[in-house]
Parts: sequence; C-alpha cells; structure tokens
Amino acid sequence: MNFDRLIGQLSKDWEWLSFVTQYCAGKNVGKPFCEDFKWWALGAAALAAVIVAGWMLGKIARVYGNWRHRRKLAKVADAETMNKYRWSGDDHEAEGERR
Repeated sequence: MNFDRLIGQLSKDWEWLSFVTQYCAGKNVGKPFCEDFKWWALGAAALAAVIVAGWMLGKIARVYGNWRHRRKLAKVADAETMNKYRWSGDDHEAEGERR
C-alpha cells in the first residue's frame, strides 16, 4: 500500500468536502446539488445523537442497576432480621446450668 497516494487522496477528499460545505452553507442550500449533502449531514447528526443518547442511557442503567441491587440487599438484611441473629455475648447462666 502506497501511503503517499493514500494521503494525497484523503487530502483531495477533504478539499472537496470543504468546498461542498462552504457552497451549501450559504444561500445555495436549496439547490439540487446540496440536497444529498444536506441528507448526509442530517444522517451524521442523527447518528451522533443516537450514540450520545445510548451512552447516557447506559450510564443511567448502570446507576439504576446498582441502586436496585443495594435496595434488594437492604430488604434481605433489615433491622429486624439483624436483631434476630445478633450475638449478645456469652450466656453465663446457661453455661452454669450445663455444668
């Protein structure tokens, strides 16, 4: 693969995109030449919005999952259950009876 040709082609593509952007950003946005560019730009903006929304929903889902897990654990180990199994020390009276 010839990297010089690749870089040259990318440079030409960038110049063409720059020209189309400048041409269509002005008063020429309604011309048929700019219709395709307009739809590609709207598609790229929609794709970017979907990616950002997915990232945000992923963060919210992770926080919600952690909250739900903590809530579930709190139901398992509530205060009444913990008091039922709490160790209150050695019961010396019971030991004396066993002797």
